[in-house]
Amino acid sequence: MNENDATTHDTSETTQVHNPLEQLLQLLALVDPLEVATRAVDISRRTTESLISIVENLAVTVDNLNRTTTRINTLLDDIEEPMRRVMPQVGNAMNAMATMGEAATQLTELSKRLGPLTTLAENAGGLFGFKPSRPSPPAEPTKP
Repeated sequence: MNENDATTHDTSETTQVHNPLEQLLQLLALVDPLEVATRAVDISRRTTESLISIVENLAVTVDNLNRTTTRINTLLDDIEEPMRRVMPQVGNAMNAMATMGEAATQLTELSKRLGPLTTLAENAGGLFGFKPSRPSPPAEPTKP
């Protein structure tokens, strides 16, 4: 080997490594455009199928919501008018119950206040010969 051959050989290696245009062409030669296009079409197909599935599910959900809303509206239409007629009576019944509670409290208080008068009447009845319907409780002995 002579020196010129070695220099030519080194120059061709450095030209291959340093020439960007040749590097680009080598990289492009490695890429198979048919494979890239096939992958892109496959990805597009899967994406489109997923979007269609999502839209179909959304349509089913919206349909279910519409049916549910219709049922609720029908139920409210059936119940609303009777409830409007009944509610004033329910309010009146609640007020009557409160009034009855107050009356019961007043009757209890009245019976407590009339206790001594009842005892006096029983004693007075004994003076006229009437026997009390129930025996009077024995008097408590006084403690000195």
